[in-house]
Amino acid sequence: MNTVQAKPVVAEVAVPASNPAVAGPELEVAGTTGALPKAMTVTGFTGAFSGKTIIEDISLELAEGSITAIVGPSGCGKSTFLRSLNRMNDRIPGWKCNGSVRFYDQDVYGQGVDLLSLRRRVGMVFQRPNPFPMSIEENVACGIKAHRLVPRSEVRRRVQDRLEEVGLWKAVHDRLHDSPFRLSGGQQQLLCLARSLAVSPDVLLLDEPTSSLDPISTEAVEQLLKELVPDITIVIVTHNLAQARRVADRVAFFMDGRLVETGTVQQIFEDPRRIETGQYVSGRIG
Repeated sequence: MNTVQAKPVVAEVAVPASNPAVAGPELEVAGTTGALPKAMTVTGFTGAFSGKTIIEDISLELAEGSITAIVGPSGCGKSTFLRSLNRMNDRIPGWKCNGSVRFYDQDVYGQGVDLLSLRRRVGMVFQRPNPFPMSIEENVACGIKAHRLVPRSEVRRRVQDRLEEVGLWKAVHDRLHDSPFRLSGGQQQLLCLARSLAVSPDVLLLDEPTSSLDPISTEAVEQLLKELVPDITIVIVTHNLAQARRVADRVAFFMDGRLVETGTVQQIFEDPRRIETGQYVSGRIG
């Protein structure tokens, strides 16, 4: 079976010169300079549902240990692209795609890829909370047990650590055996985040993760995301441009199913190369 391999040391992968929208300066993250290793490299990726193209010819590099924010108007293909990175779209009837998505040296869409292993290492938190129909504790513990990440005697400690990490432990420590559906929507989302972090992903995909959270919880999650790097590479879809500016190292702007432009936060918001980008970040479109 072609399983997902451990992190290799990878060579730099150049962005195809034929895609000027993606061309730009070397990746600069968290005050560093120079090109960083790529956790994921997407090249010429196109995806369609039942023959209708949703995303087309996307090429994008995701630097290891960075936060990339994907922004753009509703319906421009952001979430479809995000779900393509760990093949979550495979579950939807009529999905077809071509192009390349590489996770380090692994072809994500290669034959025989172990999807369970892939989705552990490239985890995802959806816009709407999706707790499993099991106890609060088991929601966080299930992945730890399934992948045998720690001895059974240490599972409870791992559960507590992850719940503390997302700021949920105090609210649930005395009701770990309760149903997660008794939690508020915001608490359910934090539980789903804890569940994803519990299996120690290398890449974390977040689709509007704070849309159901209050401002205080949103601030806490944003701070957590900044603390997770560089150990985890994060890709976040957000309609909140202020959030993108606060948390991201790089921004990718999508429109009409295409990647229009990508660059550092400062470049995208203060000196965009494309007219459409400037119009979007200034609020004139979208």
